[in-house]
Amino acid sequence: MLTTTTHRRRTVALCGAVLLLATACGQSHGHTPQQLSEMIAETVRDSAGPDSLGLGIPDTAFDPARFACAPAVDPELPGGWRSQAPRTAVGGGEPVELGLSDTQGHSGTVTAAVTGPDGETATAEADLGEGEWIHLDYPDAFDGAELASGVYTVVWSDTESGAPITCDGFEVE
Repeated sequence: MLTTTTHRRRTVALCGAVLLLATACGQSHGHTPQQLSEMIAETVRDSAGPDSLGLGIPDTAFDPARFACAPAVDPELPGGWRSQAPRTAVGGGEPVELGLSDTQGHSGTVTAAVTGPDGETATAEADLGEGEWIHLDYPDAFDGAELASGVYTVVWSDTESGAPITCDGFEVE
């Protein structure tokens, strides 16, 4: 014979556990979920070194066959972002012009982090004027950068917040 006594006991025990859990978690730290999220983000930013721009996208790589980065970089800074890089392979002796603009008028300092085929990353900053294009020549504007054959990934980010803006890239023969 099937009885429901076991189910009632389990239900009461489960409800009691949920009630205890809810009251214990609700008062243990005194912070809202938003405050906790901000505290975690601040800790991550503080623990990252100066070369850790574009946190959360270290595996992003430019694919010259698709003219896209995979995985894609979703901008964390609102705007109508456009990037510029050569769409055909360039020769090894010529500097590569990289550009960024925002059609919605963002202004401020941005950082371009260029990761070369050897996995090394070089960075450069530029001041973006409202509605203007900024251009940086790689490797000239990037300290310690060298131009070798292979595929390069360019991740643009907001210098102040570190928020990724967009990803682009180019290929050198």
